[in-house]
Amino acid sequence: MKKEEYLAVVAMEECAEIQQALSKAIRFGFEDHHPLRADETNEEQMLTEFYQLTAMIEELQKQGIIEGFNKDKITQIKQDKIDKVYHYMNDSKQQGRLD
Repeated sequence: MKKEEYLAVVAMEECAEIQQALSKAIRFGFEDHHPLRADETNEEQMLTEFYQLTAMIEELQKQGIIEGFNKDKITQIKQDKIDKVYHYMNDSKQQGRLD
């Protein structure tokens, strides 16, 4: 396995861990915590996984494996996503699928 593959696999694992943390937050609440980790809420766990993924993406950039985007492009991508989510959220509300 090459270094770039190793780092990419770790990033993939972080994606899965974000999914798991969000699933637990939805099922049990963002303010709840795992019985064995009373010092970390589900919100904190989800944010920890998010920033660990961010760290891996940044490391891929630092190592020259990927280039990344400039801040303006990142801002635009984020705004486009929020706009799209609310567009489709409105559709779901109109269809009676969302309260």
